[in-house]
Amino acid sequence: MPDGQSHQLAPLSLTQEQLWFLTRLDPGSAFYNTTATWTLTGPLDTGALHTALARTMDRQHMLRTAVTEVDGVPSQVLVDDVPVPLAVSDLTGLPEPERAAAADRLVSEEVHVPFDLAAAPLFRVRLIRTGADEHVMVFVMHHIIADGWSLQVLIQEVADLYAAAVTGTEVEHAPLERQFADYAVRQRERLAGPRRDKLVSYWGERLAGSPAALDLPTDRPRPAEATFRGDRYAFTVPQDLHLELTALGRAAGASLFMTCLAGFGVLLSRWSGQSDVLLGTPVGNRDRPEWSPVVGYFADTLVMRTELADDPTFAELLTRVRRSSLDAFVHRDLPFRVLVEELKPERVPHRNPLFQVMFILQNIPPRRRNVEFAGLVMALREDVRTTSIFDLRLDLFQSEHELRGQLEYNTDLFDRSTAERLAGQYLALLADACAEPGTRVSALSLGAPPADPFGSGFNDDLEEA
Repeated sequence: MPDGQSHQLAPLSLTQEQLWFLTRLDPGSAFYNTTATWTLTGPLDTGALHTALARTMDRQHMLRTAVTEVDGVPSQVLVDDVPVPLAVSDLTGLPEPERAAAADRLVSEEVHVPFDLAAAPLFRVRLIRTGADEHVMVFVMHHIIADGWSLQVLIQEVADLYAAAVTGTEVEHAPLERQFADYAVRQRERLAGPRRDKLVSYWGERLAGSPAALDLPTDRPRPAEATFRGDRYAFTVPQDLHLELTALGRAAGASLFMTCLAGFGVLLSRWSGQSDVLLGTPVGNRDRPEWSPVVGYFADTLVMRTELADDPTFAELLTRVRRSSLDAFVHRDLPFRVLVEELKPERVPHRNPLFQVMFILQNIPPRRRNVEFAGLVMALREDVRTTSIFDLRLDLFQSEHELRGQLEYNTDLFDRSTAERLAGQYLALLADACAEPGTRVSALSLGAPPADPFGSGFNDDLEEA
C-alpha cells in the first residue's frame, strides 16, 4: 500500500476468514464477486455520481478496506484516501443498433474480473453511456466486504447522496454507531468461551448420521475438475398456489420459508432416493439494529436437515420442519466454517461439505427493482453471471402480490430441460401438498408423466457414474 495512507487493523470475521482462504486457493477466480446491474434513464451528472460514491466510501468503512496478512494473520485493513473506483465508457460513437450488445459485453467482462484482496477498494463501478439520457451501471463487489443486504444499503445511500449533490442539499443520514470490524471483533469474543462448545454440541447431535452427500442423478457424470459453470431458470408460482402455501403454513404455525423448504426437501428426496436431505440456507446475522445500515459480510449459512424415513404426511413433515428450522435459527451463531472444522464430515471431491444444494426465500426482495431519484429512473437488470458454486440453488422471491422462483444449476451436471422439469415438478408437488396435506410424502404428485424426473431420455447409466 502507498506510503502516507493511515491504516487501521481489525480481525476478519470467522466467515470472512473462510472466504479469504477459498479465494487464496484460486486467486484468479471471480466466483465470489457479488454484482448488480441497472439501466439509468434520465439526465445523469457524472460528477455528482462520483461525489456520491466518495461520500459513501467515507461513511462505509468496508468500501475502503483491504484484506492482507499482518504477522501471518489475515486481517482487515482500513485505508484512507482510496480513489473512487468509477470507470466510464461511452458507446454513443457506435451505431445505435450495436450499443446494447456492446454494453452487455462490457458488463459481462466487468463482473468476471477478479479482485486482489490486498488492494482497496474491493468494489468497483462501471458506467456505460448508451444514449443521451441512457446509461447502464454495474456494481461489482467482492463478497468478503459485502452481502446482498449490503448492496441495497449501498445503492440507497448513493442515490440519496447523488440527489443531494445535484440539488446542493444535505442528507440526514444518522451516524453509523458501528462498522463491520466491530461485528468481527464481537463475533470472535462471543465464540471464545462456553457458547462455542454448546453450539458445537448442538450441531454435532443434530447432524449425527447424516449422509455425506446428496446424490442426485445428473445428465452427465461429475467432471474430474469442477468448472462451476452455471445458468438460471426463472419461473413464477401461480398466485392461487402462493395464497394456498401461505394459508397452509399459517394453519401449522409455519412460515412460507418452512412450507417451501419442506416441499423442496420432498422433491430432492424423490429425485435422489435418499430419505435424509441436507440443504444450506443463508442467514443474515444482523440481529441488532445498529447492523442494519452497515455494509459488510454478515451473512452465513445454516444446514437444514429434512428426515423422511418414516414417510410422514406433508402436514407431519411441515410440523417437523418448523421445529427443526426454529432450533437451527436459535443456534445460528456458529459459523459454517467452524462447523465443518469441528464435525470433519466425509469430504467428496469437488462437492461442498455437508450440503450441495441451497434453498433461499427472500421475504423482503433483496434488491428494489426500480429506484427513482433526482430525475433518474434506475431499473434493475437480470444477473449476467454464468457460475454456480453449488449443484443446485433455488431462490424464491416473495413480494406483496407474487412469488417468483429462480433455479440456478451447474451446467457441468444438468441441462436446462432438467431445470425446467424440476421447477415444474416442484410446483406440482406443492399444489398437491396444499390440496391434500394429509398425503404421505411418497405419494405426492409430481405432475404429468413421466414420473422419472429426467424423463424417457435420461441415461440410467449416468446414475452410477
